Amino acid sequence: MKSRIMRVLLVFLLSTSITACSSSKNNLNLNNSSSASGNKITDTSIPTSSSSPSSDSKSENTKTKMPSNNNSVLEAYKAVLLNNAEFFSIDNKKKLSLNDFLTNKEIYGAIFKVTHFTVLDMDGDKVPEVVLELTVGNNPEFYEVLHYMNGAVYGYNIVYRGLEGLKTDGTFQYSNGAADNGYGKLKFQSNAYETDILGYMKSSQNNDSITISYYINNKPVTKESFNSFIKEQDGKKDVVWYEFSQKNIETELSVNP
Repeated sequence: MKSRIMRVLLVFLLSTSITACSSSKNNLNLNNSSSASGNKITDTSIPTSSSSPSSDSKSENTKTKMPSNNNSVLEAYKAVLLNNAEFFSIDNKKKLSLNDFLTNKEIYGAIFKVTHFTVLDMDGDKVPEVVLELTVGNNPEFYEVLHYMNGAVYGYNIVYRGLEGLKTDGTFQYSNGAADNGYGKLKFQSNAYETDILGYMKSSQNNDSITISYYINNKPVTKESFNSFIKEQDGKKDVVWYEFSQKNIETELSVNP
């Protein structure tokens, strides 16, 4: 009897030992699995250099580029500015390179030097123009406006006081004297340009007195209304003028890929 009881106790002890080992093994596998899963989450949460930019970033880049249909226009301007192509000068009445235009003394008997340029749509046709600031000696005296039309580049010479305070919407101020000035936009033709006058002030002398009249859209207005018009115009964004260099020409007249 005593021997039988000892065998039962031995079987019971062996069973308990096996169960404990099995439980320990299961706990070990579970911990390893949990650890592996945790490592995987950590790895995938780290950003990599191959991540694509956000859609907002792409949108911002797109906003700074000109429409792709202007690529040929920009290339035509670039070729003229780098003296790789000719343009038709309205004032010289012939085609010539930019270097010849600057040095041939056919306009006012002067030699010009380009100091700055800007790129903008001046007449609202969605096609950009290039405006060159021309100096005689060290003084800015003229502008040459390059306009693309019918597959060619045309140049229009304008005196400095005829194109002051140029804004990004193409509007500008012109001056014929202290009490005779106005604001307008350019319109281009193949043989000339016109100024679409938006508003102006004009003086007239009567005996010993001077009368100043004010107009907006060719209609007479009060001085107060004209001053409000001037304030609105002055509040517009100015164009950015770039130093005339090959690097800036390449940058500002670069085409979209």
